[in-house]
Amino acid sequence: MISKKVLPAALLLVLVPIFAYAESGTIPADVGGTTYNIDYDSEGVTINSVSEDLDSTSLILAVSVTDPGFLDITLDRAFIDSQSEGSDIPYIVLADGEDVSFTETGATEKTRTLRMQLSSGTEEIEIIGTRILEGTFGTPAGAEAPVETPPVTPEQPPAEQPPSEQPETPPEEQPPVEEAPPVEEPTVPQEETSQCGPGTILKDGACVLDERCGSGTHFDNGVCVLDEKPPSTSGGPSTSSLNTSQLLVPSIVGFGIAFAIMIILWSIGKAGRNKPAAASSL
Repeated sequence: MISKKVLPAALLLVLVPIFAYAESGTIPADVGGTTYNIDYDSEGVTINSVSEDLDSTSLILAVSVTDPGFLDITLDRAFIDSQSEGSDIPYIVLADGEDVSFTETGATEKTRTLRMQLSSGTEEIEIIGTRILEGTFGTPAGAEAPVETPPVTPEQPPAEQPPSEQPETPPEEQPPVEEAPPVEEPTVPQEETSQCGPGTILKDGACVLDERCGSGTHFDNGVCVLDEKPPSTSGGPSTSSLNTSQLLVPSIVGFGIAFAIMIILWSIGKAGRNKPAAASSL
């Protein structure tokens, strides 16, 4: 009974490492917007990245092999193929630059499948064909995509802002006040200053008669000149004539009125004297 239980357990322990490293997936190859798939199954083999070499028309796989394992890979003929005159010819497979034994386990019109044994420590597999397209490969399913750590930018202390300079307001320039020039009072010579009445001059501090010129003349600007006569008032009655006429007219009118009254009274008196004489004659 014990032996029957030990045998399956021992077989399970032997197979666990193999199943632990079993992987399968698809690697997309983008060529000008067209995607070609590279399918694979592996045991003990991890595909890290895929690239191509156009010069050698080869597909390069970066792998990690910790234990002896195998790799089944299915290639799209439209992406990479190996033919001569329209017929399939074997690929060339290198492991770390050395030939590796492989078998072609299947071929269709669109794909070809290769199976290869890999020894522990293998890092690179190169599959060489007769033509290959230039493409962009996706990340294999078993590979861990590198985590891009964003660069840590050291925090810089905030820059000290210089104090804002307030523009200096220039003082308002007061317009210069022009001082009015002093008014120079004309100096009048003492001789020309009229400090005395007409016909007199100042002499030795007292007003005396001006006897420098004859009668009808006076001294002006150092010379004797004739006295100016008052303008004649011909062309209109003088004030004295007006006053005289104003006195004469009422007097004449008064005399006329008195004379008329006297004539009237005389006539009345004469008529009164004539009436008694007439009565006596009757």
